[in-house]
Amino acid sequence: MLASSLLTVAAATLATALPAGVTPAAAPGQFDITNFIFGCTAGCFWYLDIAVHPAVANHPSVPSSVHCQGNLDDNKSFKECDHVTNESKLYAFIGKDDNLLQLKYEVTNSSTSTVYNYYGEKEVYAATSAYADLQTPNFNVTEISGTKSKSS
Repeated sequence: MLASSLLTVAAATLATALPAGVTPAAAPGQFDITNFIFGCTAGCFWYLDIAVHPAVANHPSVPSSVHCQGNLDDNKSFKECDHVTNESKLYAFIGKDDNLLQLKYEVTNSSTSTVYNYYGEKEVYAATSAYADLQTPNFNVTEISGTKSKSS
């Protein structure tokens, strides 16, 4: 009983924390990261390729990796990756203060005018840091949340 009450409170909290017109959506997939490089010399740069799996309703897979790159000093929020499709976009961002890789997969269902956003995050390590041995070129990031809203 206590567990179900806590889940109800958590769901209500999430629903009230979202902007008007945005509702929670299931997050059914994962981001497959390959060729990840992150390091700092004259600046802090990151490069990676992203694929998304599995394909389910309102969440098509992206089986061919899409390239992303950015700079910790210039990117303060999500940076759009290379082109996916006209109805799907991928974004990435690494927070300068916490080295948290944040990923977003945006899917527009044009027949219902609905936009779905799926999010994932993972702490990453710079090759030039004291934790360089923890940097891996290939890893997975589970989608941890999703939202849906009407497109404008």
